[in-house]
Amino acid sequence: MWVLLPLIFATTTRPAAAQAAPAAERDPFGRQAWHLELGVHAGIETWNYNISHETMYGAWQGFTYGMRKGLAVKASWPLYYVEQRTADAFLLGATVGVRGRIAGGARASLFWEFDVGVSKAEIDTPPGGTRFNYLALGAIGVSARIAPRTHLLGSLRWLHLSNNGLAGRHRNPDIEAVGPQVGVLIGF
Repeated sequence: MWVLLPLIFATTTRPAAAQAAPAAERDPFGRQAWHLELGVHAGIETWNYNISHETMYGAWQGFTYGMRKGLAVKASWPLYYVEQRTADAFLLGATVGVRGRIAGGARASLFWEFDVGVSKAEIDTPPGGTRFNYLALGAIGVSARIAPRTHLLGSLRWLHLSNNGLAGRHRNPDIEAVGPQVGVLIGF
């Protein structure tokens, strides 16, 4: 245990000269700014075109990278628990997307985001569908700096899940869920 303390201290502390991060590093929409993103999302199906009404609870982790001032690309790996009329399911996905600043600056911003990806569930999700599905996610939200390299995110997120007719028209129910999302961006 005592052997690990110097290693932990060395990796978590920085010299005083390195602690003053440049503005691009503090801004999640700054050019060449890398961030770890962690968060949660809860969504209820808002319009129901299938035989079940689903509620989704998810956690995700991923990375963002500032392509240019005001625009970041992102990659994430969401894990959702899907409550459905038949047996509930866990769904694991992989998405890529973009996040753009609408207004604001390094301290606080209004933003939009859009992601696309794929997912695999334990059982057919939604009922009558397939285990493999495509994902499309969109959100509008705000970010606020809570520490020099840390931003809090809050948004309203829309999630679309569908197999795009891969198993035929009769096996293509979808989920259209909307709900709040909360997360944190940690710069490195």
